[in-house]
Amino acid sequence: MSKSKNIGTITLSGLIVGPVLGSGIILLPPIAYKLVGRWAIAAWIIIMLLGIIFAYVFIFLSLESLGNEGVAIAVGNAFGNFFRELTSNFLTVAVCFGPTAVLITAAVFLKNFSLFSNMKVEMIAFGMEIICALVLIYGIKSLAKITLILTGLTAALLFSGSMYTLIFASNIQIPQQTSFSFSKFGYTLLLLFWAIIGWEIIGNYIEDIKNPKKTLIKAMTVSLIIIISLYIIVALSIQNVSASNHDILAIMTPLFGSFSLPVITIAVSGLCMCTYLMIVGGVSRMSAQRGANNKLPAYLSYINRYGSPVNAIITLICVHFVVLSLSAANLINLDEIVTCANVFFLSNAIIGLAAGFKLLHSIKLKIAISILIISFILLLLKAALWSLLLLISVILLSIYNNRRLKGECFLLH
Repeated sequence: MSKSKNIGTITLSGLIVGPVLGSGIILLPPIAYKLVGRWAIAAWIIIMLLGIIFAYVFIFLSLESLGNEGVAIAVGNAFGNFFRELTSNFLTVAVCFGPTAVLITAAVFLKNFSLFSNMKVEMIAFGMEIICALVLIYGIKSLAKITLILTGLTAALLFSGSMYTLIFASNIQIPQQTSFSFSKFGYTLLLLFWAIIGWEIIGNYIEDIKNPKKTLIKAMTVSLIIIISLYIIVALSIQNVSASNHDILAIMTPLFGSFSLPVITIAVSGLCMCTYLMIVGGVSRMSAQRGANNKLPAYLSYINRYGSPVNAIITLICVHFVVLSLSAANLINLDEIVTCANVFFLSNAIIGLAAGFKLLHSIKLKIAISILIISFILLLLKAALWSLLLLISVILLSIYNNRRLKGECFLLH
């Protein structure tokens, strides 16, 4: 991997904030409001507090994993080599599907522009993918700069629109006890756990971070302040906006007027591209490292002069092209792509949290981690049967590969 340390506190914060916000900042606040009304803000506060624990656990695991395989190293230290490879496999399969769903989401918004109105969504998504691939191939320095610019722009647009609405176009009320429903509130909390996913990938950039211990803690603090502030402000403005529709368009219209839809489109596209760049960049680096360690085909380990794992990036781009082609042919839909990715992202997060539970000694942290693990398992159980069968298949293949590698080691000795 690249020997230069290009990532400081600000650039790392840019890498973190965009993917953690993702399209969730646009989609989740309106859904929460529709489910529980003005109690949504209480749900957001609870989720953000648990998000702090989630972030801390994965930053801790990243610092225990000083290599671009990421938190899988710490998982291996906690549970053994099989779980190290299993969590890497989960993340790899998730990234074969998830990033395409992210770009399709952005492409749907981009179709609002006349330039793209007659193009298929998958074609727009593939065009965005090529742009992202070029950024990734030109190295971590360009990746960090692009994500910092995109994250800063989209955060500024969302923050200014939400704050303007809260100050000049809102009707703030305190929720009434009579409208509270435990079952709906619990379901809303479960749904909002998607808002804290994204911290797992940070460890895959550890070799390029200046002074990792100091930088990761500072970047975590800065990122949490931005993420929590944005989610709370957007959620508050959506539930208090003086409009018939409580959605992202309603809170952006008071400030941006007729430009609100293009502004939202820019925000969604920016955040989705940040998510794609961060996740694909991280997993391609992990795959290159695994290739170098003979855990994956050796050709994946090739690094270009910019320090980018070109072959791993191109391999993922090809996989994504196949998924987009299947989507364009109506052989798989967006919900199925998202479901499949989520099952593997959740499984990866559960193993990481379990490692955090074992390695961290604070009772309070263990209680919070237990809540997160139980919540993620409940989310996992809500997945479609076919995606759970695919998960079981990956586990069985990982078991087979682990036994094969053990057999080879035995023969060598």
